[in-house]
Amino acid sequence: MSTSQVAQSGTIPTPLPASQRFAHAAFDRLRDRCHGLGLSTWRCDNTGLVLREPEEVGPVGLFLQSPVILKFITDAVREWSLQDEPAICELFRGCWAIPIEETHRHRRTGFTVLVAFGAESLDGRTIVETCGAEQLDAVGLKRSLTARATYTPHSCRLTRDALLWMVQDLGTIAEHEQTTAGFTRQLTDSYETIDLLYGLGRSMSDLTQPTKFITRMCERVKFTLGFGWVSVWTSADERSPGTSTSDRLYIGGEPSTSQTDLESGIRDALARASAEGHQDSARIILSELNGKLLPGGSQILLQPIVRGGRPLAAIMAGDKAGDDPQVSSYDIQLLEAAAGFIGAFLDNSALYAEQQAMFLGTLEALTSSIDAKDRYTCGHSERVAHLSQQLALAAGLSTEQAERVRIAGLVHDVGKIGVPEAVLSKAGKLTDEEFAAIKLHPEIGHRILKDIPKLDDILPGVLHHHERYDGRGYPHGLKGDDIPLCGRLIAIADTFDAMSSTRSYRSALPRAAVLTEIQKCAGSQLDPRLAPLFVKLDFTIYDRMVAQHAAVQPGELRHAA
Repeated sequence: MSTSQVAQSGTIPTPLPASQRFAHAAFDRLRDRCHGLGLSTWRCDNTGLVLREPEEVGPVGLFLQSPVILKFITDAVREWSLQDEPAICELFRGCWAIPIEETHRHRRTGFTVLVAFGAESLDGRTIVETCGAEQLDAVGLKRSLTARATYTPHSCRLTRDALLWMVQDLGTIAEHEQTTAGFTRQLTDSYETIDLLYGLGRSMSDLTQPTKFITRMCERVKFTLGFGWVSVWTSADERSPGTSTSDRLYIGGEPSTSQTDLESGIRDALARASAEGHQDSARIILSELNGKLLPGGSQILLQPIVRGGRPLAAIMAGDKAGDDPQVSSYDIQLLEAAAGFIGAFLDNSALYAEQQAMFLGTLEALTSSIDAKDRYTCGHSERVAHLSQQLALAAGLSTEQAERVRIAGLVHDVGKIGVPEAVLSKAGKLTDEEFAAIKLHPEIGHRILKDIPKLDDILPGVLHHHERYDGRGYPHGLKGDDIPLCGRLIAIADTFDAMSSTRSYRSALPRAAVLTEIQKCAGSQLDPRLAPLFVKLDFTIYDRMVAQHAAVQPGELRHAA
């Protein structure tokens, strides 16, 4: 191979200075454009090792991949690597190699080699000898090269200069695209962060479903940060949501670590932080868990949520996706923000739970005092509340709706506070006037409760639990579906408990007789769609409640088997 420099002082000037070389990202575009100019393209490192061969097929592709051509390219690259300013060289007569330097951080990392064919190359010995050695059709190869074999030393120089300027522009475009992509990612991250925080803040208003809030938050944070999983751990603290007496772990995603190892690792990390005097909410970055390094050099970001010097909860994220498994400052800031929402939510949820417990305790105390006025109805309101809730669930109402029905059942007889005790506990038959006084208790209860905030939805159950499906009930004589659903549900539970309990005027009826009567009254007194659902309920808890209430006043409340 001839490696003589082509007309250094004449037709081909020295290459453009290093400051004008292009970025690595432009080379794929350069290859595509060179193909359109009839130039074959290689990529090599500084030692001449070929990283990518020309993507050509047919006789030309086989020729370019031959050992002879490969040696020409390798020798040229090795010679260029010794030169400060690599110049175009002639590989063989009528065939030139044009060097385009690849750089990274102002250091040469390799070359893109462009090979240009001239007319003289078709008549030289190299093509014929190479085709003979590689068993290629020389005539067919020359025919394929004819259309592109138009280069001369002068056109090589012009092409090289144009390409250098072009790739400089391509490099600039690539840099701009990279910068634009970076801004786009930042804007996307900012939008997702704002959307996440706004969504979390908005969902904090529902304090009745802490599990739903925490689970949703795990999924949203995982999606926003790009971690494989995000988890929230809550301690068995009295301020934690729900009634669980043990720690809980909520997970969004699938950790590469088992849940047991994750929980124990969290406790160990929090305990170490406390022992080291870090009792504030400082973040913890874990590279190992339970003494074992995390796979792939990944990390777990753990953000404690501390109240009164004790860890109330913690949020953590792990198995970060992407090329870099390390935790970033953006990850830390967003997880800190999420931890703030969780802490506030847990505090508010605990206060709400305390208020609810106080409210329900007050209602239970009120209904117990009403039941106490009649020695035969001990626990009646509590049992009716339980049965009403169970029937509501059987009828397809949600857990939240069924809970509201339970509260309505708990206070359904609160109006009896306005009925004389002598009437409530009278052993004999009631007079018309006495029965009229009894019939006033739904309206009295409605008046008592109507001004209590957030009880609007239970008032229909209190007011209409003595309406009959055939319209012959009280206080308003409503009929069929005009009777509010809550009232129809309580009516069945109330009727069942009344027949199942010993009263001043009769003894308790056997269970079978009570259920038969419920079915018999379907369509007249009771809703014909709800009655069949009621007789299929499990009365185990109800029977347990009856026994407990009977124990309070032995001999006064007997339940027939």
